[in-house]
Amino acid sequence: MPIKFIPFIYTGIFAAILVATVPRMEIRRLSIYGIIFGGVFDILLVTIANLTGSFGYVNYEPFGLMGIHFFAPISWSIYFIIYFYFLPKRKPYIFVYVTMGIIYSMLFCQMIAKLGVLYLSHGIVDSIVPFLIWFPTATWGYYRLIRKDYKIGDCNEIKQNNWHPKRLKLSLQPAKKIKKRADR
Repeated sequence: MPIKFIPFIYTGIFAAILVATVPRMEIRRLSIYGIIFGGVFDILLVTIANLTGSFGYVNYEPFGLMGIHFFAPISWSIYFIIYFYFLPKRKPYIFVYVTMGIIYSMLFCQMIAKLGVLYLSHGIVDSIVPFLIWFPTATWGYYRLIRKDYKIGDCNEIKQNNWHPKRLKLSLQPAKKIKKRADR
């Protein structure tokens, strides 16, 4: 399989995970945050890295422009929608969650570098430093944007414009049977 198709695969995997785990209303609500803190941050980070020569995408052939792969911002947007959906509400858990997000992203960065999609000038340092800045900033920014409706450390659900999140209920029955049962 050509290296240029690897970003298609991981973007498709992230999209499948998103559709399988996050309800549609949550995807709509979190899309803007995912685009801002995922896609836009990725474009800014890769642009700065290309200017400084720290790291960049290789082998993207017709699927990129000016050193930015088209699918990277899309997959980072999807990743941050999932990230914000599962973000805990209590401070100690938030710190652990952000740390695990940094570690996962660092490992993912190393993996795509070894697959030949990304080059790193300074080795592992290039895959740690950006995420140490990116994830705490994105988490802080997300909480600042929704702070009117939500306080860190508060266990209450987010209530926004009469919107109440529902817990994901897994069922082996078709959706029609569940809807009929709800109508009764």
